[in-house]
Amino acid sequence: MTEQEFIAVFAPLMEEITGNVFTQDQLDVTFADLDIDSLNQIEIINRIEDEFDCQIEDSTLRTIRTPRGLLDHISKSISPA
Repeated sequence: MTEQEFIAVFAPLMEEITGNVFTQDQLDVTFADLDIDSLNQIEIINRIEDEFDCQIEDSTLRTIRTPRGLLDHISKSISPA
């Protein structure tokens, strides 16, 4: 998955759920600084998991702090072995 593919899914979700526009230069901004509270973060991640047909363990979810962290984890989980 490319950065652009991730942003194409993440940006509309962010805008729908939070009302905030997301741009590529915000990939390394924390979810908190993007005004994404924990419930919104869970909703966004659940919908990202559905979109990319992957599952992120709860213990891993607690370590993901930025959209890039989410992108990196999903890229690793859907990459062919």
